[in-house]
Amino acid sequence: MGGMVSSGGPGGTGGTGGVPALGPVAGAHGGLVELLDRRAAMRAALAELAADGDVSWIAEPLTEGGDPAEAGACLVLGQIRGDRTDLLRGLRVPLGHGLTGKVYGTGRPASVEDYLRAKGITHTFDAHIEAEAVRRLLAVPVSRHGRTHGVIAVGARSDGSFGDRAVARVRAVADEAALAIAVAERSRLAREVAVHEERSRLAAELHDSVGALLFAIGSGMAGLAEAAGDDPELTDRLDRLRRQADQASTALRDSLRTLRASPAALALSVTLRADCAAFADRTGIPAELVVLDDPPVLTPDRTDVVVGAVRESLLNVEKHAMASAVVVTAGQRPGGGIVVAVTDDGVGLPPGHRPGLGLTSSADAAGRLGGSVRITSEPDGGATWRIELPC
Repeated sequence: MGGMVSSGGPGGTGGTGGVPALGPVAGAHGGLVELLDRRAAMRAALAELAADGDVSWIAEPLTEGGDPAEAGACLVLGQIRGDRTDLLRGLRVPLGHGLTGKVYGTGRPASVEDYLRAKGITHTFDAHIEAEAVRRLLAVPVSRHGRTHGVIAVGARSDGSFGDRAVARVRAVADEAALAIAVAERSRLAREVAVHEERSRLAAELHDSVGALLFAIGSGMAGLAEAAGDDPELTDRLDRLRRQADQASTALRDSLRTLRASPAALALSVTLRADCAAFADRTGIPAELVVLDDPPVLTPDRTDVVVGAVRESLLNVEKHAMASAVVVTAGQRPGGGIVVAVTDDGVGLPPGHRPGLGLTSSADAAGRLGGSVRITSEPDGGATWRIELPC
């Protein structure tokens, strides 16, 4: 691709700053960090494309900072390699502008051989490209399962054209980056769910211990006040102590409410994980929740439909499937929305199977929100129930 060469990848010396010299354990740790950290994954992707004379960058959707109106409607060039000026660093690219913004909007790779004279793109950033002496530019979306996470762009400072091998190379790196980002997002979600579960456990312990103690203190104060009889000074002191105990109880309840509250983005995952645990406890059948992508934030009515439908499906597995294991998966729905599936390894569906009242009601509820429910049986046993809802 006119000078583009591989840096050797995560195990080479060019893209990891000499990881092999740190030994195999450090090298494995570095690879794990790249998998579990979104920014590290992006840095590794750029390192794969490092080349003398070339400039490369990754543009990601702006999600925080700056003007709130730009969030979701603007990309930001957060990571760059090979630039000669500071003009590209932190550059914000409105969707559809330049080649980078265009590729993010279309979701398809594109290139131009003479950027400053290219047709079909806006020339919002000609001054930046000219200052970097970039002649031609190739941009590829970083996408997985219909969700675009950003754009990788590689600019060459020499004349020529991008061949099929160069395009395939950048696409392969973009696919690797998308997979690493998906893993990192799942890891982040798992950590957040674990934190919420620990906070919920602490809230329950505080409720059972401190809450019960404060209630007992308040009740005891009320009893002492009645026994104080005609001693106004003692009665007044006991009333003050009782009011203070009531205030402490109110403050504790507010704190417990905060501890138990889960962010909207975690609410569904936390609930589904709890339902899997409850199913396993009452049946002895292991049930695991697997979050395939960072699930979208659902409105309360959609969350209620999904949760109710999953519970109904798990109940049917418990009653009829004779399963030894169950897996619940949740992830992004192609085109937007959510898809949740309940898969078991049981006997499958009998011939001429008709859904019962519970599953039919779930399907009707999903249909009213523009979604659908499907049940399929595998030839060698087992069944999969699936609900899809748009956001």
